[in-house]
Amino acid sequence: MKKTSLSRGLALASIVLALASCAPQAFVIRPEMRTASKSGLNLAGKSMAVVYLTEGKEVSDAFNASIAEGFATKLEQDYFGGHEAIGLFKMPSISGSDYSAKDSLIRLVMDSGQDVVFLFDVPQIGEPSLGKTLKVAGRKVNPDSAYVSSVSTHFQTKVYVYDSMSKEDKVLAFSGDKTLSTDVYTSGDPKRSEVEASLPDIGYKAGTLAANSFLSTWKQDYFQVIYYDGAEAAWNKAAQQAYSFQWDKAIQEWLPLTSSKNAEKRACAAYNIGLGCFMSGLPDLALEWLDRSDKDMPVSLSKDLRRKIKEYTGR
Repeated sequence: MKKTSLSRGLALASIVLALASCAPQAFVIRPEMRTASKSGLNLAGKSMAVVYLTEGKEVSDAFNASIAEGFATKLEQDYFGGHEAIGLFKMPSISGSDYSAKDSLIRLVMDSGQDVVFLFDVPQIGEPSLGKTLKVAGRKVNPDSAYVSSVSTHFQTKVYVYDSMSKEDKVLAFSGDKTLSTDVYTSGDPKRSEVEASLPDIGYKAGTLAANSFLSTWKQDYFQVIYYDGAEAAWNKAAQQAYSFQWDKAIQEWLPLTSSKNAEKRACAAYNIGLGCFMSGLPDLALEWLDRSDKDMPVSLSKDLRRKIKEYTGR
């Protein structure tokens, strides 16, 4: 699974779990957490692949490739900080095949090795419409691009989605029906080939618009970090790092504390590491640390953290 951020921002308020200095205490962090997208899918912390179908026709194949590229790029900006993290694949369409069937999507999940697969069906593209041709303002203009025209086209597209990590275990289908436009620059008399060559730009716009339904939504929540005041210096140091959302550094301080002779401290350190892993986009590892914490000594905060991990990751 790709490592992605599940939270952003930070605000804190301290609360005391116990008044005795030798007992565990906690402070509250209030980050903004990713929640399910408008589509209902929760994509936080999951790897993804985008597949588009081809039918052997240059115009529609190029259009669909651009839809897939625009879609993947928009999701990468939201979930992966703009890094290229989403696999992009093409697949020839075979007549009579049902690409919305769960078996088809499961096969793509297995072939791609990703958690979530989006499959764009062959689009239906209308006849391009050419607007008025205008001369481009400016003295130093390339003669081949001295005029600009608006090209618009109506299209219909379908995308099928399968999230292999969702407990619902079903394919979701979404469709789009829009008319979009772009500009084409010519020598003054746009040829059909030039008009058709501009259609991938419209496809890219369509892909970015389609992605909007799958982008993160956010809500503020609270989590509790445990520390021991007056105990080993590592507890306070880790608390300060967690305060600043420096989870990697905080985890390095907590790790040695999981070898303490005191079962309560081992359990609390393991709980904190679980929280740090979750905040770092590693929910599976977080649950493993919570299991370890519960094995040493059940921490009262552990149950609530487990619930939130399942809520935010859709597990």
